Amino acid sequence: MTPSQAAEALYSAHKSRATGRLTLSSGGRESRLWLRDGDLVGTQLGFGFQSPAQALLQSGLLDAEALDTLWARGGAGAPDEETLEAFNLVPEVVAEQQVLAHVRRLSVLAEQAAFEPGTVEAEGFQPIAGVRVVRAALEGPIHGGAAARVFRCEDVEACAPWLADASERAFLETLAEFREPESLTPAQEALLLVLEREGWVQALSVEDWEARERVRREEEEARQRAEEEARLEEERRAEEARLEAERRAEEARLEAERRAEEARLAEAARLEEERRVAEETRMAEEARLAEEARLAEEARLAEEARLAEEARLEEERRLAEEARLAEEARLAEVARLEAERLAEEERRLAEEARLEEERRLAEEARLEAERLA
Repeated sequence: MTPSQAAEALYSAHKSRATGRLTLSSGGRESRLWLRDGDLVGTQLGFGFQSPAQALLQSGLLDAEALDTLWARGGAGAPDEETLEAFNLVPEVVAEQQVLAHVRRLSVLAEQAAFEPGTVEAEGFQPIAGVRVVRAALEGPIHGGAAARVFRCEDVEACAPWLADASERAFLETLAEFREPESLTPAQEALLLVLEREGWVQALSVEDWEARERVRREEEEARQRAEEEARLEEERRAEEARLEAERRAEEARLEAERRAEEARLAEAARLEEERRVAEETRMAEEARLAEEARLAEEARLAEEARLAEEARLEEERRLAEEARLAEEARLAEVARLEAERLAEEERRLAEEARLEEERRLAEEARLEAERLA
């Protein structure tokens, strides 16, 4: 699908914001379009003329019934004031639509197109934006046949500079995925063609698209299979990881239980050791206290024994003293008695001696007497 030479030239002029003259040739005749910064500012037609009525009919501003009415009035070339008022049209709109209709016709008829850069001084009418001019040029027949194609537009916002109204935006929004539009209008065909040229619309022949879809489906199926295999592998790995995690968790739990048991046993051992040490300490303290009590008792007993011994010795000493005193008293008594006995003996002896002396003296006296006698 190849745009006409005129459409190509106008597109290039619009993209480069060119200023100059575009000469179109057909059958030895020439028509000229003057451009300033890519916008159309004047025409000189040697062929490709379109009447205002034809232009309004092409743009959809007049319908066939209104055109028949104009024919009946003998004004098929240009709508009268009554028609303009009836369809809410102004002369400026009619003039602009007529220029765009010229461009459509020239794009169809022109056999050659040549652009000459240069200064454009005069304007034949108000500048018409290059976007609209290119769109109009592309609405002519497309060279190279019209094989069925599918289109896709992923970024409608990027296409905004080329859109004429909201309906075209809505149309592009239906092409979010590759689709073959039904009953395309010339304006829609031109829009798709220029957006394809701009890179905002992708286009494929139905055959290529079907082949691409087959490949895509196969790739999608392969991807889904791979994803499914990957998912199953991931599930397998996840299951293994889960089991491994459970195993590790169980090991960790058992290890924790073992450590807790060890800690419990250690704590029990510590408490038992503390209890043992406390018991030993208590027993040692009791033993110490018992020993101290024993020693104190021994000391007490020793003291008591000492005191008893001292008392015994004192008693013995007392008794000895008493015995001594008694002995001394006895001895004194004995001595006294002996002295008394001796004194008595002496008295007896003295008495005996006295008596003996008396007897002797008596005897002597008796003897003396006897002798005397």
